[in-house]
Amino acid sequence: MLIEKYREDQRELHCAFVDLEKAYDRVLREELWYCMRKSGVAEKCVRVVQDMYESCKTVVRCTVGVTEEFKVEVGLHHGSALSPFLSTMVMDRLTDEVRQESP
Repeated sequence: MLIEKYREDQRELHCAFVDLEKAYDRVLREELWYCMRKSGVAEKCVRVVQDMYESCKTVVRCTVGVTEEFKVEVGLHHGSALSPFLSTMVMDRLTDEVRQESP
């Protein structure tokens, strides 16, 4: 419907598809800190979240056992009550920046 309306009015319409599959796994931490600050989150709160993500490690459990522990340097914590909020904050900032750059 939106595309049809723009065609009828002979107006330009720019569309983008954002694949959110595994979105939590792909959030760059530096981008998260940037988005938090740009959204007006107090620096003290940014540092608390940074501390939560400092030195994150995990293992992978499979049929033949458990892997060695390794660092996780990208992504949001799965199962954290804070992660949906952080993910939304990143998407909001991304949307704002796309709008500012659009004609």
